[in-house]
Amino acid sequence: MRLNRFTIVSIIVIAMLLLSGWFYIDFVEDSMRALKISKDDFNFFVYKWFSIALILSMIVAVTLSNYIYNKNNKQRMYYKNIIDSSSNIVVVVDKNNIVNVNKTFFKYFYKYKTLEEFKKEHSSISDFFVEEEGYVQRETEGKNWLESVIENPKNNQVKIVYDAKEYYFTVGVSLISEEDGHYSAIFSDITKEKLYQQELEHTNITDPLTKIKNRYYYNVQIKKESSNANRYFYPLSLVIFDIDHFKKINDSCGHDVGDAVLIEYTKLISSHLRDGDIFCRIGGEEFAFILPYINKSDAYKISDKIRAKVEAHKKIFAITMSFGVTEYIKGEDLEVTFKRADKALYEAKNAGRNKVVVR
Repeated sequence: MRLNRFTIVSIIVIAMLLLSGWFYIDFVEDSMRALKISKDDFNFFVYKWFSIALILSMIVAVTLSNYIYNKNNKQRMYYKNIIDSSSNIVVVVDKNNIVNVNKTFFKYFYKYKTLEEFKKEHSSISDFFVEEEGYVQRETEGKNWLESVIENPKNNQVKIVYDAKEYYFTVGVSLISEEDGHYSAIFSDITKEKLYQQELEHTNITDPLTKIKNRYYYNVQIKKESSNANRYFYPLSLVIFDIDHFKKINDSCGHDVGDAVLIEYTKLISSHLRDGDIFCRIGGEEFAFILPYINKSDAYKISDKIRAKVEAHKKIFAITMSFGVTEYIKGEDLEVTFKRADKALYEAKNAGRNKVVVR
């Protein structure tokens, strides 16, 4: 149970009054017997003494109260200075509102000078949470973000966008007042680390020349998409294709021209794919499409459309491409699927190139 300074003052005053009353009764009984003082004179003396005692009690109570208040205030300022010196965002919140913040908070939310200004427009820092998979959500399955972090402290990454800037944090939450329902939430900035991680991941899955996805990404995604196709019973097609007579381009025009052709035509192909289609460079001039929700009949149409666009483009160097198309069979080994598409590609080559073959 917490006692504020006014409660302490009241206890002290009551205690002094009770003590004064006890002395008063005891003194009256002894003095009247010993000194034969008149009742009126004695009462005046006692009232005077009682008034002085009361005044002294109040002085002591107020002095002690001020001492306690100043001590508590000094302690609060001490802890506030510690919190304000933190490089992390520190906020005190309840389940619905933000209660207090430290100075670092305003380094990020710099358009606001005071917490009052911020609260005119927002009730919580969670207003700026980005709703993306893998990050703490403002609300998950009916649970407030505070509850989610407390229940799953390892799932503690937060993505915040403020004034078109992205920030990444880890957040730790702890209960600081059960009576008030107040929690402390400490947001540690990991933006530099996160961006570096994303850069590494991008480098790891991106072909450095064409900037499309690479063989490693193909291997990861074909496993993921085949697993989803098995689970959710949707069609999945694979297309393997390459540039016809690419070696002649390198030999006759040089590798610089060959590289320029790869860059130009991957851009062309990318512009004609759906957002969900996966386009990877899996070899020197060899590429692959992973086409979720597409059967081999539709995959043929997509491939033939791309084939025609490539043939008509004629930029840098006029080229054609050959395509092998197949559909993933539920539960089969992915190597079998790839070999079937690759065999269809070679059939297209043997049939005169610049063709699409389905197997």
